[in-house]
Amino acid sequence: MNTLIKEITAVLPDGDGYKTELCDIFVTGDTIAKIAKPSNAPEKYNADKVIDGGGKLAMPGLINAHTHSYMSLFRNSADDLMFHDWLFGRIMPMEDKLVWNDLYWGTQLACLEMIKTGTTAFLDMNICRDAVTKAISESGLKAVITRGLVGNGKNDPGGLERIEDTLYDLRTYGENRRLAFAMGPHAIYTTDREYLELVMDKAAEHGLWINVHLSESVKEIEDCYKEHGCSPVEYLDGMGMFDFHTVAAHCVQLSDNDINILAKKNVYAASCPISNAKLGNGFARIPDMLNAGVKTALGTDSAASNNTLNMFSDMTFMALCHKGNTRTADAVTARQILKMATETGAEALGLTNTGALKEGMRADIAILDMNVPSFQPINDPIAALCYSANGSEVESLMIDGELLMENRIIPHMDEEKIYYECNKAMERIDG
Repeated sequence: MNTLIKEITAVLPDGDGYKTELCDIFVTGDTIAKIAKPSNAPEKYNADKVIDGGGKLAMPGLINAHTHSYMSLFRNSADDLMFHDWLFGRIMPMEDKLVWNDLYWGTQLACLEMIKTGTTAFLDMNICRDAVTKAISESGLKAVITRGLVGNGKNDPGGLERIEDTLYDLRTYGENRRLAFAMGPHAIYTTDREYLELVMDKAAEHGLWINVHLSESVKEIEDCYKEHGCSPVEYLDGMGMFDFHTVAAHCVQLSDNDINILAKKNVYAASCPISNAKLGNGFARIPDMLNAGVKTALGTDSAASNNTLNMFSDMTFMALCHKGNTRTADAVTARQILKMATETGAEALGLTNTGALKEGMRADIAILDMNVPSFQPINDPIAALCYSANGSEVESLMIDGELLMENRIIPHMDEEKIYYECNKAMERIDG
């Protein structure tokens, strides 16, 4: 199918930054075939569909570099708790009550929210086989899916079963080209060294990379020094984990040496600023990380700790919290944050053909309505994306040239049923 997005203001790459231009975007099949000024349309282009871009903004779809989609069920049910009380005292007991349908519908809810707020791809960590991956597959979103791996020793039956969950989903859903899979060791405090070495062996055997929680809380750092005599970053680096392509979620509590290791080993840090602040874990050293060359992406974490999967909220908070924390107005700029939420996020997920509006790239495009008070007057649309947008402006969403949402309608998802099933599940789990 050929689609012409006509006379739209587009966010385009401009060297290391971005610019906006009025242009026509020509989509052929799943690819951006041409971006041209309205007067320079290519000859012999027959559009099957024309989208009027008047008063609208086209931007690359957002990339959520860290979340747990099924946990959308737990939104607004575990608040005002410190991290370890939140995880071990509240979340895990609710997880123990989850059944297949709960996981499926919770993930459907997450995908619905991400589509409606402009996300086209995400990196997910879950606790089961099949249910989450099936829901993501049906949503049409792009995702890298990881089973959260917990275990002790190389012969731990539960740990081995969790690895098999990863391989099962890889075998079952591997033909879906919008899905990819990685190994997801949960964290150093839920695994031992032998199990982490097993996970790395399996990752090498199957050509997979690593998704891990890292240096999230002060307690994690203190416990690691007591047990191993080093920081979590030094611990994982010492066993060779960072020789794999690695996405490390959070990275809040980093030393100078930790930052240097992440930069040297090309580890992608997936910062989740709202979740980290809400759980009392603090603020990552994002300005220092960027200055040192750490590849930094942006994630929401789960709706149980954020409490949304709306990337625009985290873009805004990422900018403001670091300006306030460092008392420096340009500590992290709008253009840096847009790159984290698009290009760097795509690189983190191994998506080499998305993350920017460029000819030859996949047509993963969010279209926003600028005829809203928060965007007017239209001075700097890129600044507006970081400081003014709240996600409700997203009108249509295209992935691989397919319109998953048009004019806020998602025809392949039953919103009322999703809401009903999620509320019914929580009545049982937390009733």
